[in-house]
Amino acid sequence: MSHWLGEREPIVVGILHSRSGPTAAQERPLIDAEVMALEEINRAGGLLGRKVRWVIADGGTDGNSFARQAERLIRDDRVDVLVGCWSTASRRAVVPVVEANDHLLVHPNRHEGFEESPNVVSIGPLPNQQVAPAVAWCQETMSARRFYLIGTDDPWSRSAGAFLGDQLVGIGATLVGEEYLPPGSLDVAATIQAIGASKPDVVFSLLGGDPTAALLRQLREAGVRPADLPVMMFFVNEDELRAMPRDDVTGNYVAANFFPGNNRAVDPALVRTVTTTSGGEPPTSEQAMAAYSAVRLWAEAVKGAGAADVSTVRSTISHQTLPSPEGVIAVDPDSRHAWRNLSVGRIRSDGQVDTLWSTRGPTRPMPFPATRSRPEWTKFLLSVQREKAARRAPPSSDPRPGATP
Repeated sequence: MSHWLGEREPIVVGILHSRSGPTAAQERPLIDAEVMALEEINRAGGLLGRKVRWVIADGGTDGNSFARQAERLIRDDRVDVLVGCWSTASRRAVVPVVEANDHLLVHPNRHEGFEESPNVVSIGPLPNQQVAPAVAWCQETMSARRFYLIGTDDPWSRSAGAFLGDQLVGIGATLVGEEYLPPGSLDVAATIQAIGASKPDVVFSLLGGDPTAALLRQLREAGVRPADLPVMMFFVNEDELRAMPRDDVTGNYVAANFFPGNNRAVDPALVRTVTTTSGGEPPTSEQAMAAYSAVRLWAEAVKGAGAADVSTVRSTISHQTLPSPEGVIAVDPDSRHAWRNLSVGRIRSDGQVDTLWSTRGPTRPMPFPATRSRPEWTKFLLSVQREKAARRAPPSSDPRPGATP
């Protein structure tokens, strides 16, 4: 019998992601990574002499469902912490629930910022932690002055585009074009023409795997090579790169918090653990790495606090640090977002990525970048949300004269 069984109640973790719906495939690796971290904790003896138990809830890629599931996990399952959420919609639906219950959400995925909450710790990178270092590297290494951005029509890409435009104005460079595709769209023909007409020095791609593959393929078919116009990708992992034709990807660049084989001085066992799934495949996902780190960061806060109750851990975790393959991840006590590192790598012919450069230390999170005031950023985000809602609204079928289409 385990040394903790029968003596003390387990510590309970609520894992909240989509197991169904359009984003289930993207969120499944995060669930696997979070469960892996919890299993590892139990194998090492649990926390504070107590076993850790977890309950997995399905948000179903729907904000209202995420809110209901968060409420159920807190009130019925009596979890000690919530870990999860993927999209902006799911996170923003859950935040009021954890605030109303004075609870704690540890959120691993990247997001656009423009929010701070005493009940939320965010591990994923903000635009200033990815875009700004990548721009600086492109300027110094490529002498890039003209940038083109293509992303998905979502708050993260739109916010990153706004921040990029502000940053380029500040350094005397130019955003010569930007485009935001509907989620999952592979129609990049107009983008290829716009890129050719605007003559950028580098393309920043905030697209996922399949849309990025379409972009790279059509650039090659148009006779555009990385030596002439490199593409810097932010959200494509090495598994996806290896699935793309070598002629399309070789010589382009990736900006990410973590590459396998990163030679930072960290425990090799940690790298092996976070890059191995239950199926034995080695995914190269910085999102899965962040999900794993989110659980470990919370666990270290529990140890440091000597208690697992929400109020105590919430205070401790706001000053927590964690070693990781990218370097130290540290929670900023003011914003409760994580300081994060960034690396730039070039894609080899075998689909692997050679690390060329890394930030000298983690970049401070700026949920409200200093290029605009807080009210201006809040107004910007509201405009993005309104515009997207308007694009989704079906046209009116009212046949009366003067009816608004």
